[in-house]
Amino acid sequence: MVKISAVIITLNEEKNIERCIHSLQRVADEIVVVDSFSTDRTQEICNELGVRFIQHKFEGYRDQKNYALSQATYDHIVSLDADEALSVELELEIMKIKNNWQYDGYKFKRLNNYCGRWIYHTDWYPEYRIRLFDRRKCEWKGANIHETVKLNTTGTVSKTKGNLLHWRYASYEDHVAEINKYSSISAIEYYKKGATSGVAKTIFHSFWRFIHSYILRAGFLEGVSGLTISLLIANLCYLKYAKLHRLNRKNPHSPKKRKPNAKPKHSKMPMAVFPSTNQPLASVIITTYNQPEWLRKTLWGFEHQTIKGFEVIIADDGSNNETKTVINEFYQNNTFRLKHVWHPDNGFQKCTILNKAIVQSTSDYLIFTDGDCIPRNDFIEVHLKHAQKGYFLSGGYFKLNKKVSDAVNYNDVENGNPFKVKWLLKSGQNFQYKFLKFIRNRFVQFLLNQITPTKATWNGHNVSGWKSDIIAVNGYNENMQYGGLDRELGERLFNYGIKSKQIRYSAICVHLDHSRPYRTKSTLDKNKKIRKSVVKDKIIWVDNGIDKHIKNTAN
Repeated sequence: MVKISAVIITLNEEKNIERCIHSLQRVADEIVVVDSFSTDRTQEICNELGVRFIQHKFEGYRDQKNYALSQATYDHIVSLDADEALSVELELEIMKIKNNWQYDGYKFKRLNNYCGRWIYHTDWYPEYRIRLFDRRKCEWKGANIHETVKLNTTGTVSKTKGNLLHWRYASYEDHVAEINKYSSISAIEYYKKGATSGVAKTIFHSFWRFIHSYILRAGFLEGVSGLTISLLIANLCYLKYAKLHRLNRKNPHSPKKRKPNAKPKHSKMPMAVFPSTNQPLASVIITTYNQPEWLRKTLWGFEHQTIKGFEVIIADDGSNNETKTVINEFYQNNTFRLKHVWHPDNGFQKCTILNKAIVQSTSDYLIFTDGDCIPRNDFIEVHLKHAQKGYFLSGGYFKLNKKVSDAVNYNDVENGNPFKVKWLLKSGQNFQYKFLKFIRNRFVQFLLNQITPTKATWNGHNVSGWKSDIIAVNGYNENMQYGGLDRELGERLFNYGIKSKQIRYSAICVHLDHSRPYRTKSTLDKNKKIRKSVVKDKIIWVDNGIDKHIKNTAN
């Protein structure tokens, strides 16, 4: 049986702390309270209950919680806020886990009490939070207000039964007061990151938060409470962006806007500039490694695009002859030109094969995806329509489960079934709000692209950009292995002055499920260190990049 340390941070929590501690006493081998110099009876109550009480200056929720972790005796931690408590069912679940600890982290399902009523809908339920974990595998991260437990990239997580009870707000007045406080803190955090906001962004994001909470998460079933919560969630979003806008107007020279180097200026260059010669409209670069059946399904998708005149380059990281056999099936297709760029299997060398494929491309515009991603029939059309000098495009994907991935056949791809909600549900895909990605209405797509909180980053499964921009930063960093290698290229493009455009609801592919045996902690930690340096030092050019392959081709 493992031993567990319970950690709690407090500031003037005399109304809540006793309930919280009592719920932990049956599961924790020690209870540590880190207090920010409370002026009420918090310390007195903690001393009466026999917990270890430490006072420490408050420097933000994230930092305070990480400090609390460092004060615990045991590595296995349960972390609660003072206004939370374990339900009886959750206590029993934790006792079972103590006797058979199998994962690095466990998610609790948080149930919120709002003005004396438990809320089972809106964006507030279910709220899954990692609260039971091995501190050697994770830490509190994020902004100092929206802090979350983040496991390292090889960490494993499971969900628990039972609810984590949270007494969120006792009155509407408490809720409104906290919205004003949190929106100010959030605006400052965003400002420090160089974020901006305008009228459209503020309205769209606020509107989306209400629709998501009240309609998609069935807040209407909670009556007046559901309506109030959803409206105030939207209000928090509105105030956050409005205050961010005010900060930017007061000081237009935020940290990210101070450019360390001169950046290239770009003018709009829409789809109309693509050549009418034999040069392909786009080069689609597809990475693969020993997934022949998934590659076949991916290529079916490119056979059924709404436009022709593009080339497909298979960037093959050392696959065996099965993959070559599949590729040979498509050389006679009449939709696209096909090239197979291969090198011997020498471990995970995706960046190297990508750079080699880029050198072999003959179009000025490159679209990147993976050999386990089936594109929707308008995939190429959407990328070319939105292509613009000075930008790269960040598309979206939808994860299919293993059962549906196996079920997809040629007729399904030809008929677009993997992009139809009815077919997905019938085939065994669970319903989820991410089905919104399959909406074909252009205005709705535009709206969703504007209001999504997801950043437009360079993602290898669905991204496009100009070949000249990629070469200007020396392509993919061949020192990188699995885990963030795509993002790293995008971060150097940002440093070079290239911006990103969000099309995650317009350009869609579905991802076929498979395992990743090449995912290791050592390479993930190495990549993380490289990316951190790229962002911090504003690195544009890498030494181990595409330039050597360009020279080899020239010779």
